[in-house]
This record gives sequence, structure tokens and C-alpha cells, in this order.
Amino acid sequence: MNGDDRLAGELAAIVGAEHVVVDDDMRAPYETDWTRRFGAPARLVVRPADTAEVADVVRRCAAHGAPIVTQGGNTGLVGGGVPHDAGSRTSVVVSTRRLDVLGPVDAGAMQVTAGAGVTLARWRAHARQAGLDTPIDFASRDSATVGGAVATNAGGSRVVRFGTMRRQLVGVEAVLADGSTIGSLSGLPKETVGLDLPSLLCGSEGTLAVVTWARLRLVPWFRRTATAMVSTAGIDEAVSLLAALRSGLPHLDAVEVVLAEAMAVVAEHIGTPPPVDAGDAVVIVECADHVDPSDELTDAVAGRPEVLDAAVATEGPARDRLVAYRDRVTESIAARGVPLKLDVAVPVVRLGELLAAARSSVGRHGGTLIPFGHLAEGNLHLNVLDAGDHEAITAEVLGAAAALGGTISAEHGVGVAKTRWLHLVRSPAELAAMAAVKHALDPHGILNPGVLF
Repeated sequence: MNGDDRLAGELAAIVGAEHVVVDDDMRAPYETDWTRRFGAPARLVVRPADTAEVADVVRRCAAHGAPIVTQGGNTGLVGGGVPHDAGSRTSVVVSTRRLDVLGPVDAGAMQVTAGAGVTLARWRAHARQAGLDTPIDFASRDSATVGGAVATNAGGSRVVRFGTMRRQLVGVEAVLADGSTIGSLSGLPKETVGLDLPSLLCGSEGTLAVVTWARLRLVPWFRRTATAMVSTAGIDEAVSLLAALRSGLPHLDAVEVVLAEAMAVVAEHIGTPPPVDAGDAVVIVECADHVDPSDELTDAVAGRPEVLDAAVATEGPARDRLVAYRDRVTESIAARGVPLKLDVAVPVVRLGELLAAARSSVGRHGGTLIPFGHLAEGNLHLNVLDAGDHEAITAEVLGAAAALGGTISAEHGVGVAKTRWLHLVRSPAELAAMAAVKHALDPHGILNPGVLF
């Protein structure tokens, strides 16, 4: 019996033979990420059902010297959740999809405990059954998991109101590289006993531990929403409008921006022209409250000098049509091909400079730039189809973001796609500190090697 067969047999004894995937065709969906740009054959895929099984799986993999790649919904965009050791087939993919249990909603604490494999859509539906809501939302909600959102400190459209996943994480349970279990799911709002493990693990991209459970914050469910689509002459005018919206709208829930190139792509894909006369930048604004916020939203955009045209809708098909221009951009881009994706953020006032740098770089090196993002956080998703020189565009755009006081990754993570550029936003001392933490928790480097570090 060879090493692969021995490991498969030992893991089958833990999780059941049906949850150890060795067949090439059955492994394939776990081996390539959503962009189809990253991936490699895995040694095997294992699907544990609870923390105890995860701990046993990690111990067995460690005994065999098998690197572990933790994977949730496999909606990642930077290669952080798939094998990348092409040709060696050494990595074991630990899928968290069976860790999909939701605990009862604690309405008094406004919290709930969720398994790492719970999708964001299920988390939201579960909260709403109890009359509450979730503070995190983005377009891949039906596939993206709680564990993946924790791993990347994901954000999405509601960050302007509630912050990223780190702010929602009030407890965590995780398995270290030696198979030991750490963390607490008590969700205490006041606790001053040393390092905060949820903060440490959030954003670590599976390199420090395998997250199995998360204790998550819930928020009020604002059942009355209003959405505006506003066209502006350009990104600078959109930023100017943002300042007015933030000062005049107390119930602001999302402020997204879709640049002209992206608006054209999504309009063609869904077969419907935009309901506003397009400028270079379209801002999609959402307000949510317990009472209808449409009047205050209409008043906020009416008469603003930045506004070329506007459409406002409340709940129902009209609002769904407006939101589709935000939620379906990524899908529309994917329908045209595999893009080079650069997720960056800069101070909001410097978004115009970032966009100009990206357009200039793509213009020089070839490709089609399709930009959109989260205006309030200065976060642009810069997608390049048919990129002529991936390396040059990546280096120039990430360099520009860093030079403008920004970051090379706003919410997708570093993965394997951006490790070479970490030095742009982290000092040698910071990189050394991160490496020291990695070595302390994973001294043999079996957890997602090559990712982040």
C-alpha cells in the first residue's frame, strides 16, 4: 500500500469512506478556484463533519507530512483556497462544506453560532427567521461560506454601515496544525484576558488554523429599503457626492460605484439598458430603516451638482433591477472570459488617481479594464480581460495603490496571487512579526503553505 492509499484509509476511518475523495473527476471541482486562474491537482479531498473530525484529520495529515488547504465555498479569487503545488499532488484539501450547522439565534445578545461551512445566504435567512439580519453581504452569498469570509476578513456592500467580517466575529473555534483545538464561542462583549484569537485568525487565510465555528454578531433587520442609481461625470464627482450622502443620510447601508466600462458589460449581459443616462461613474446608493427611507434618499440626491441623472426605487422588481447592476457585474465579466483581478483600496479622495493609473497601465500593456467597487471604502475591483502583460499590469497597479497610501488587497485576500507584493504595504519588521506568529502556530508549515507568507 502506497502513502496515498494509507492516508486515504486513515482519513476514511475518521470521516467515512464516502467523504474521502480520490477520484480525479470528483476532485476536480475542489482543485481550481472561481477565476479558473489558480489551482493544481490535490492528493485527495476530505470532508469532516465537526471539530473533532477536523482535529483528527489534521493530526493524520501532519503525521504524513501532507500540507493542508482549507476550502469553503471555493469562491476565492486569489488562489488561497485551492492547491497550487502543480505536479506534486501533495496537498490535501480539507473541505468545510459539511460543517454547516447553525445554532439558535440569541436575540438578547444579537448573536448566533455558525459552522464554517454555512453559506452567507443561510446565515442571513436564519437570522431573518428570528427578526434580525446579518451585517455582511455580497454577490456570492449563495456559495461563499462563513469560514471563507473569516479567512479573508471579507467585506462586501454593507461595510459602510457595519464594517468587515472582523467586526462581526465575537468568538471562534479552530484547530491548530498539531490537531489541538483553541477558542471560545461564548461571545462575551467584554473580555480582557490577553490576545484576541478571533482578530488574530480573521484574515489569516487558513495559514494559522482551520476555523470550524464562528460566533457572529447580528444586526437589526431593516425591512424598508430604498435604492438610488445616480450617474456622475466621473469618479471625482462620485467622491464629492459620497461626502454629501454620508453627512445627510443617517440610514446609509451601501454606496457602490460602477464605472462606465463595467456598466456597459453588465447591461449587455442582462439585456437591459441602464435606467439612467450614464456618465463615467454610476453610484448605487442604498438606505435601510424601519420606516420608508425613500424620501430622505431622494432629497439627498436631488439638486446635487454632481448628479447627471438619477432613479430611485423601493422594494420589489424595480429595486431588484437597480441592484442587479451591482450584484451581477462579476458574473457578467466571467461570461466574457477569465480576468486578471486586482482588488485594491486607497483613501477615498485618491480614487481618481488610482483609476487613472489603472487605465494608463492597461492602455500601455493591453487588455480591457472593467472597474467597479465599494465607493465608501475606496475599494475598486479592477478586472482586466485579455490582459496583455499580467505581470506588468499587476506590478504597476499594486504599486500605484501602495504609493497612494492604500493596500494591495481590500477584501479578497493575498492568497498566492499577491504574496510577492506584500513588501509594498508591510515593513520588514511587520513581515518578520507575521512570520514569527506563523512559525509559532504552525512550525512545520503544513497549513496552506505558500499563501500569505
